[in-house]
Amino acid sequence: MSYKIKNFIPLNSKETIKKIDFESKSGEITNIYLDDEKQKSFKKLILGRQKNKTGRYQVDDKDIINKNFIKRHTEYIKTDTWFERLIPTKWILALSLLSDLQFLRKSRIKYAEKKYDYLSLLDLKNDLSDLKLRRDIDEAINKFLKFLNESHEKKIKNLDESVATLNETMAQKLFEEFSPQVKVLSKAKHDIEKEILFNRMEFKFVQVLYDKIDSLNELRDSCTCEYNTKKSNNKLLRKRKGLFEYKQTKFIVEKQLKFLNIRLNKLRLESIILTFRKRTILSQFKFELDKFYKIYSVSKEVQQDISAELANWKKIIVDKFADQNNSEKIFLFNFIKTETTLLTKFIISNIHNYHKLILTGEIKYGNKNEFLSLRKHYKKQIVPVVKQAENWMESNFKNLDINFEWFLKGSFKLSSLNMIYVKILKAINLGKKNIFISDFLHLLTSKDYEMLFETIKKINKFYPEIAFIIMHSKTFTINDLGKSKKIYWLKNDELVKTATTEFFEKNLVDICKNELGESNVFAFSKETDNLIDIENRLWNVKSKKFNDSGFIFVNPLQISTEFIENNSVPINVRIIRANKYHDKNMYFGVTRNKTKVYFYSKDKSFERETEVVLYLEERSISAII
Repeated sequence: MSYKIKNFIPLNSKETIKKIDFESKSGEITNIYLDDEKQKSFKKLILGRQKNKTGRYQVDDKDIINKNFIKRHTEYIKTDTWFERLIPTKWILALSLLSDLQFLRKSRIKYAEKKYDYLSLLDLKNDLSDLKLRRDIDEAINKFLKFLNESHEKKIKNLDESVATLNETMAQKLFEEFSPQVKVLSKAKHDIEKEILFNRMEFKFVQVLYDKIDSLNELRDSCTCEYNTKKSNNKLLRKRKGLFEYKQTKFIVEKQLKFLNIRLNKLRLESIILTFRKRTILSQFKFELDKFYKIYSVSKEVQQDISAELANWKKIIVDKFADQNNSEKIFLFNFIKTETTLLTKFIISNIHNYHKLILTGEIKYGNKNEFLSLRKHYKKQIVPVVKQAENWMESNFKNLDINFEWFLKGSFKLSSLNMIYVKILKAINLGKKNIFISDFLHLLTSKDYEMLFETIKKINKFYPEIAFIIMHSKTFTINDLGKSKKIYWLKNDELVKTATTEFFEKNLVDICKNELGESNVFAFSKETDNLIDIENRLWNVKSKKFNDSGFIFVNPLQISTEFIENNSVPINVRIIRANKYHDKNMYFGVTRNKTKVYFYSKDKSFERETEVVLYLEERSISAII
C-alpha cells in the first residue's frame, strides 16, 4: 500500500476540501480530477502541510509525523524552471544515486570485496594449493558471520514484535479520545525509543564481531612451522621460509573488517539521525498534548495521570530491553566465544595442513598464462563507486527504454519530457516509492505523452513498489477512461472515488463548458410528453421530463456502437481526426446536422472519415437544460 487516507477532515475549516478518503496502490496509476483552486488544497495535504482534525493518514504503511517524513517518501513533480535545465543530467542522477546511503554502502562493499580478492590473488603467486586454502578460510568466515547474524536476529525478533505490539496497544488505550496527532506522535515517540535501544544493541554485537574477526590475524604463534623453518639446519628449507609465513588470513580478514566497519558507520549515522528525530517528535508531541489540554480544559489530575502512564510505558520498554541485555551478554561472551574457538581451530588446522604439503613437495602450481588471465579478470572486477553509479544508471535507462545519450554530457536539456524523466529517475535513486505528477500533462505533445506513459508502464514492471498519482484539471489528459476504471474527484466538497462513467455523468456540464465546447450537446424539441425530436429523429424517452425545447448533454462513456432495442435512437456520425483525448479509445465525430460528439469504444476501432451508427439510450443523458 502506498497512500492511505481515511476520513481525513482538515483542522483548518477554511480549506476547500472538507473530507478526504484516498488510497493509492503500489505498481498502479491513480488519477485525481480537481480544478486549480482545489488542487492547491490537495497539494497541501499530499506534502504534509495540512493537519487533520479527525481521520488517519498513512504513507507506505506508516502514520505520517511531519512534512519531512512525507519528503523522504514522496516526489512531487511540477513544471521545470529554466535554471533546472542548466544543471547537467549526469550530475543530478549521479548525485541523487550516491545520496542513497543503501546504494552507497552496497557499492563500497562490492568495491572492497573485489579489491581484497584481487590483492589476495596476487599474494598467492600462482599457488593453487594456497588458493584453495584461502577460499576455504573465506567460506568458513562467511558461514561464521552468517550463522551469528541469523542467530542474533532470531534472539531479538520476539522483543521487536513485543515492543511494537505494546506501543500500538498503549497509544490506542491512552489516547483513544485525544486528537489523531497526539495518538500518532505518542506511538512514534516510543517507536523511536525502541529503535535507539535496538541500535545500541546491534552496535555492541557488531563491535564484538569486529574484535573476533580482527583476532584471526593474531594466530601466527599458533602454528610453529614458520619458526621451525627459520631455525632449521636445512638450507633449502630455510630458503623456502617465505612459504611458511602465516599470511593467508591477511586480506580475507581485512575484507571482512571493512564490511563490518561500513556496518558500524551505518549504525553510528542512524544513532545520530534517531537522536535528532527523537527531539523533533518529543517537541511535536508536547506541543500537541498541551494544545489538547488547553482546548478541552483538561484538569491537572488527569494530566498527571497521563504523565504517569507515559512514564510507566517507557519503563516497560526499558525493562524489556534490560531482560534482553542479560541474555545478550551470554550470547556475546559465551556463545560467540565458543563459535570463534571452532573457527580458529579450523583455520589453524588448514594452514598447518598446507605447511605439510610444502614439506612433502605436494604443492600444485597453475599455468602461468592462465594465472595472468585470472589476474586481469579479478582486476577488471574492481569498479569504483562512482563508476558503479554510472553503470547502474545506464542499465536503468536500457530497462526503461529511456534514451539520454544525446544530452547526458551536455549542459542543458531542451525537452520537458526529459526533465520529467530526470525527476522520476532521481526519485527512484533516492528510494522514494510515491511519485506525484502535478497538473501539466496538457502541456505535452501527443508523442511526448505516449512516451511518458510507456515509460511509466516499464517503471511499474521493474519497480512494482512505486505508485504514480497524477493530478488532472482536464479529462483529456487521463490516460485510461475505461468504464471499469476509477477516478477521484470532488463531490459536495468531499474527495470521492467513483467509476469514470459516474464521474462524467455528474460533471459533464462543466466538462463541456470548460473543455469540449459544444461537443456532446444535442438540441431537441418536444413533440409529446415523452417524445422528442433529436437530429431529425423521434426518440421516446420515458423517464425524463423535457421543456418544449432545449439541449441534452450526452455522456461519451454511455454511447453504444451496438444496436439496442429498448428506447434507443440511432445517430449517424462521421469520424474525424481532431481528437483532444490521449486515450485512443475515445473517438471524435460529427453528425449530419454538424453536431460534434465524443464517444468511447474499447471493443471496436474506427478509421478516419468512416461513418458509424451510434445509439443513445436514456442513461446516455447526463443533463437537460
